[in-house]
Amino acid sequence: MLENINMIECGMTNCYVIRGSKGDVLVDTGREEYRDHIETWLLNYNITLIILTHGHAECVQNAAYFSKLYNAPIMISPYDMSIARNNGARPYYITNPLGLLMKRHLEMNAHIRMNRFEPAIFAEEGMDLNPYGINGVIMNLEGHTKGSIGIFCKSSVGYDLYAGDAIVNTPLPMFPPTCESPAKAKEAMERIITISPDRILCGHGDPIICGHKPYKLFIDRF
Repeated sequence: MLENINMIECGMTNCYVIRGSKGDVLVDTGREEYRDHIETWLLNYNITLIILTHGHAECVQNAAYFSKLYNAPIMISPYDMSIARNNGARPYYITNPLGLLMKRHLEMNAHIRMNRFEPAIFAEEGMDLNPYGINGVIMNLEGHTKGSIGIFCKSSVGYDLYAGDAIVNTPLPMFPPTCESPAKAKEAMERIITISPDRILCGHGDPIICGHKPYKLFIDRF
């Protein structure tokens, strides 16, 4: 069930590559300190599109660099452009003990230097990705941030959801530790459960295999 997952581990954060028929899609771009690591990893791919699941630094800090390097357009929700330019632009709520542990890190993020970029494509709910060579659609996962999105696509094992931070797996599947809107984050979680993907590719933590016991326990708790 872990076959054909192209995951780039960048500390506590993951970026992904989705193989496409017209080139490959980079999902999130990591922090600046991981740029060389990611670039080396991407030597095996032909990046033709960059999709950002939300506007936090760990997703967008290298977006401008990789967009220029690969001449690849950037896709992001218009609702996250303000935090893509200033991570402290909007308030958030801490939802669980992990969020409390991350509080100092999050406060530092509010002042982190962001590298400006101009998106070529604004992501919308239900947007068809077939024109970009991916058999999938954009999914609205608002909650962690107002503009959080996922990529729901066909894979070799069924259906994958690249979920950003709408669900994390650290070390077990759980609700995002911080949310701009906990109510919307709950709705996003309910959407994920309803579409029932075979795998969830998280921005933080290992991929979630949805038939496995930890995920079933999470569903029961949720």
